[in-house]
Amino acid sequence: MNVRQIAAGPMDNFCYLAWEGAGPECAVIDPCWEGAKIEKELLALGLRPALLALTHGHPDHLNAAAWFLERYEGLRAALHPADGNMAEGLDRSRLLPVADGEDLEAGALRLKVLHTPGHTPGSCSFLGPGAVFTGDTLFVGAIGRVDLPGADPEQMRRSLLKLASLPGDTAVWPGHAYNGSSTTIEAQKLHNIYVKLAAKGGDEFISAAL
Repeated sequence: MNVRQIAAGPMDNFCYLAWEGAGPECAVIDPCWEGAKIEKELLALGLRPALLALTHGHPDHLNAAAWFLERYEGLRAALHPADGNMAEGLDRSRLLPVADGEDLEAGALRLKVLHTPGHTPGSCSFLGPGAVFTGDTLFVGAIGRVDLPGADPEQMRRSLLKLASLPGDTAVWPGHAYNGSSTTIEAQKLHNIYVKLAAKGGDEFISAAL
């Protein structure tokens, strides 16, 4: 799987282009803030968006989705239904509801949906060959906030355990540039205090996360 990481917007967001082989079909993961900038990267790489994959419904992760849906006929945006109420401004007929364990296709690329709630009820991570896109669930040395409306620290703990069960050499591509731009599952199991506490149990983790 090929990955291009694109920094966008005032909140240190990352958007990702992911594709297999020479493309040209690709997934655009969390299209945010700067649609024209993201499209410029697509054109430079000779790629065409076949799927928008939204890790969750917060505006800073999908506020360029409508821009892409307007420009590319037939394009759909994959989003967990539990976050559907957050997708303001998106054409509901263009949303593709996803479920845990489901496979998404973008040309030759296959992404598995991992429902990883906690930051939001519908937060998902997308697992591809050798890498996982974690949105606001797992960052480098940190995790997403669990004190926002719809957040749930116990769900976050379980989601971290799900991610920690992936092979240690799985690359982690986070949704924000907090503490760094990429990491691995093994590095987070060794050095991320929240992942360590998640494995120990609920009370200690929840106290640290809130």
